[in-house]
Amino acid sequence: MEVGDRIDEWVNQCVRGVLSEKDRIELLRWLEATPEHEKQFREMLRIGMRVSAVGQWSELDDIQQRTWDKITPFIERRRKKLYMWGTRIASVIIVMVGVALIWQNESDQEIGTMQVSNVLQVESGSPKAILVTSAGEKIALNDDKTYQVADISGVEIIQDSTGSVRFEDRGVTMEEEICRYSSIVVPEKGEYQAILSDGTKVWINSDSKLEFPDRFRENIREVKLTGEAYFEVVADTKRPFYVQVGEAKVQVLGTAFNVSAYREDQQVEVALLRGKVGLDLPGNEYVLAPGEIATWNKGDRQATLRKGDVESIVDWKTGRFNFEDMSLDKLTVKLARWYGVQFIFEDETTKEFRFSGAVTKYRTLDYVLGMIAKTTKVAFQEKDGKILVRKIE
Repeated sequence: MEVGDRIDEWVNQCVRGVLSEKDRIELLRWLEATPEHEKQFREMLRIGMRVSAVGQWSELDDIQQRTWDKITPFIERRRKKLYMWGTRIASVIIVMVGVALIWQNESDQEIGTMQVSNVLQVESGSPKAILVTSAGEKIALNDDKTYQVADISGVEIIQDSTGSVRFEDRGVTMEEEICRYSSIVVPEKGEYQAILSDGTKVWINSDSKLEFPDRFRENIREVKLTGEAYFEVVADTKRPFYVQVGEAKVQVLGTAFNVSAYREDQQVEVALLRGKVGLDLPGNEYVLAPGEIATWNKGDRQATLRKGDVESIVDWKTGRFNFEDMSLDKLTVKLARWYGVQFIFEDETTKEFRFSGAVTKYRTLDYVLGMIAKTTKVAFQEKDGKILVRKIE
């Protein structure tokens, strides 16, 4: 397909609110290639929106103004952080209802990628997962096309071309009411979205597993998580929603929050975007308000509750890495899961070096590492198939 036709297709999909995950990634990569691409797309998008809103121009102008009003504080906040790797704000703006793409901080000067081996030039992750049904069947999920992959006890399981799987309960009750569990396993270099039978949406991060019943019971909704996921829970006062993460349990009625509980991590973190959740821990209970982050240390079994930038924590689900004063030790763990590589440190003290910055997740690894190396006294190189992090004096 010609480039011009491809752009027209992207614009059309954005205006109609049907841009798939695969196309979104492709569009972001094309936009970031040069500032001219961004300018060209924004102009074509503006024209496309005008055409689709004939007779409603005043309303459209209001939508555009409200969008800019929301974006301006975000830009100013980012500028105040003084990200040393750049000051230009690269952006993709979709202002139709229900459609949103990502604003991206990026340098006026193109960030030069490092001259490194192929090990560092790996592509980013993409939507993929394995569905293990309650019947024991394993089904590979991706964002290829929309079709029904299974039917379990009257619950239709449909893979969507946007990179998600949904469970549609047709209300067929069985004589034997047994709670049967399915699971979605997302490998390294993967991510996936699920819409459970009650309508709850879950974004599952790489190297994670979500277990859930095909059909929730009449008085309770409970899932089990290993890894990281972002939840938008459908409110139902008669059926509270629980997320079990090892010894900890998150209780909600209807809210949006992020849970990070990887087995190898020494902590469980719950960040609340909106609503209200309770966190039940061995020997203690906490109630979170919007904007609060609860952290439970598995080692000393102590918990802390603090205010924080929850938006940056959940940025991963919208296609961004947002590193807020993060140590290289934690940062490289996130990169390892997404790119499927392993990091080793030449000097243990280097792990405590800190970095702040944001970048789309769909860049190649060498670009991200080059960005980090620009502002941190470290260098990255390949060693025995792994990535060695070296301190630069």
